Amino acid sequence: MAEQRWERTGPGLIVAIEGIDRAGKTTQTERLRASLEASGERVAVVSFPRYESFFGRTIRALLDGNGSTSAATLDARSMSLWYALDRWQAMGRLDPAATVVLLNRYTLSNAVYQSARVPDAEADELFRWVLELEFGELGLPQPDLTVILDVAAEVSQARSHRVGGADGRDEAPDVYERSAGLLARARARYLAAPQFLAGIEVIACSDADGLLLDPAAVHAEVASVVAARRP
Repeated sequence: MAEQRWERTGPGLIVAIEGIDRAGKTTQTERLRASLEASGERVAVVSFPRYESFFGRTIRALLDGNGSTSAATLDARSMSLWYALDRWQAMGRLDPAATVVLLNRYTLSNAVYQSARVPDAEADELFRWVLELEFGELGLPQPDLTVILDVAAEVSQARSHRVGGADGRDEAPDVYERSAGLLARARARYLAAPQFLAGIEVIACSDADGLLLDPAAVHAEVASVVAARRP
């Protein structure tokens, strides 16, 4: 594999939008993109995994869990490599003139979900290993800001039957979304992430009754924390 290092060429802001499945990441990424472009920013958006890429197609097959090996059975370090290489490939192809880069899932999701799959005694070490893999060995840039959209695991699982996939059909939950226990552990790992990574803001996206908040209200909070990080 050829050496590839991502280099920042300007003062652009890198923002990662994170959270467990069905927290509203795609909705908030799109709302943020629209508001930033309306204010004159040149915005590059990448959603991970990129299921159309070489690495992303394998991730999709593993998440579907239809073969002899799935994302639920493949060991956590091996699974994390597929996600990391998908990002390594994509980040070298970004628009160099972008003033803001929005990442719908990024390194933190890899660290969170894979560390949530191992025993508690191993989780912190694996979390750090993934950060070192992506930021250290692969040279991917650390976000200036990571926004975690926080919802309860029960909210995530209730919304996990996805309607209107890329092929126009309903999409069944993947092997991670099917596990309420994994979703709960992943949420806990997200909330613990400020111990390991700087620049994190957590935004509540559901109320005490488990009802999702108005996306417009969530966007206002997201836009506010992004504006506070502008140079």
